[in-house]
Amino acid sequence: MNIRVLRYFLAICREGNMSRAAQALHVTQPTLSRQMADLERELGCELLVRGNRTVTPTEKGLYLRRRAEEIVALADQTTSDLTHDDDVIEGDVSIGAGESEGMRVVAARIRAFRERYPHVRFHLRSGNSINVVEWLERGLVDFAVLMAYPEINRFEHVRLTPTDTWGVLMPNGHPLAQTDVITPQDLVRRPLILSEQALETDELSQWFGSLARQVEVAATYNLAFNAALLVRENVGCALVYDRLVPTGQGAGMEFRPLDPPVASSIDFAWKRGHALARAPRAFLEEMHRGSLEAS
Repeated sequence: MNIRVLRYFLAICREGNMSRAAQALHVTQPTLSRQMADLERELGCELLVRGNRTVTPTEKGLYLRRRAEEIVALADQTTSDLTHDDDVIEGDVSIGAGESEGMRVVAARIRAFRERYPHVRFHLRSGNSINVVEWLERGLVDFAVLMAYPEINRFEHVRLTPTDTWGVLMPNGHPLAQTDVITPQDLVRRPLILSEQALETDELSQWFGSLARQVEVAATYNLAFNAALLVRENVGCALVYDRLVPTGQGAGMEFRPLDPPVASSIDFAWKRGHALARAPRAFLEEMHRGSLEAS
């Protein structure tokens, strides 16, 4: 199993048709069909269901597709890292992150860095902490922005200056909008939209304390934008980080902070002992410099 054959397989999955995949790859259809047959014999399983006009992956084919995407991405990244001129910093920096005010800090450092090194490209992948940590562990991203991650000492990290403050997002005119802050008692037996990540880390269950059992979870989310859509449709009130969703006049929604306050630390993390390519290594120096300037 080599990279070229994995690229062929991914093209077939993407096109859903052997002829179109062959055209996209600039190979003949018999050559492509033979390569796939050889791959199936090598792995000892059927990877593709071949119809009259369509080709679809089997269950094992779907598994290989996910793995092949990771392998090909890593191969491309490695090739890019090794072929750039040593006198010029260029290449790619990949960052996994959840939605966080901390990304404003990272975005500012990216802008400053690209002013000096315009040939460096940045790739952002969004997800919850489980997704982001998995990407970091697998080497699919160079860095991760993690909020209130309980095992942060597993990684090298820089603590970013801001913190994320929790509060409640609600429609305009909601009864809770008449208050300045939201207490646990205010949310008892109200339909709530909760962050999957917060549920995983117990951030909010500790804030609810003994009232946690009386919380009515109407929905969960991992992107604040989607939570805001549910709020607009009056599914419930969402517990979100401040400043991720437009609120106030014209936005149709209001935000009120929690009382007592709940703030999440934000860390810029990377794997211990992992050899970074030149562009990510230079950006890490930028992040360290920005952290020192902020302090």
